[in-house]
Amino acid sequence: MGVAEELVEKARAGAPAGECAVAAEGDELELAVVLRPSVPMSHYMGIRPVCALGALDGLRPLRSDLALAWPGNVLVPGEDGHAERVVCSLDVHAGTGEAGMFVVCSANVSLDWCEGASADALTHGVCSAVVSRVDAWAADVAAGRGAAGPVAPVLSDYFDALALMGHEADVVYPNGRVAARGTLTAVDVWGRATVRLADGRELVISPEQASLR
Repeated sequence: MGVAEELVEKARAGAPAGECAVAAEGDELELAVVLRPSVPMSHYMGIRPVCALGALDGLRPLRSDLALAWPGNVLVPGEDGHAERVVCSLDVHAGTGEAGMFVVCSANVSLDWCEGASADALTHGVCSAVVSRVDAWAADVAAGRGAAGPVAPVLSDYFDALALMGHEADVVYPNGRVAARGTLTAVDVWGRATVRLADGRELVISPEQASLR
């Protein structure tokens, strides 16, 4: 069982927001953090972009040109918006338990691109930044700034952080098959991406359906 699965079980049993778990193996760091934002249940489906921005906040002090790949991985951008490599892959696991709704945000961080950064420093930096982003997002939602959709309070930051915005990308199914190729033109307040195909048609995809590469 990985740290994310272990933390999900702890969250179901009532682990508080901010509790972290971490494991290091070779050049890979696996970490996870419990989140308990006070937002409507429907808004939980939009938390991944918020967590992605938090992970980006936590890693950017190590390299300022890091960006995001939709829907939520952190990457070193290449020329013309193409990714050189993903340095942090992100996932979210929502559930409910003794203390109510929760999300566990997990991240696998490559260590070979950030020489001199300790596992403890990376864990603290990423987890605390994710918690800070989610807390600020929950406050915005409580203030009514998420009425249009869960991603609305962070949409401008998220749009600016996407390396492939305005560039060509492959739409890749979870099984690895490339479904289509087009230009990433927009992300909406629910976190869905719009890709314009060569024939002018627009394909709207959710994070559950595919990713962009």
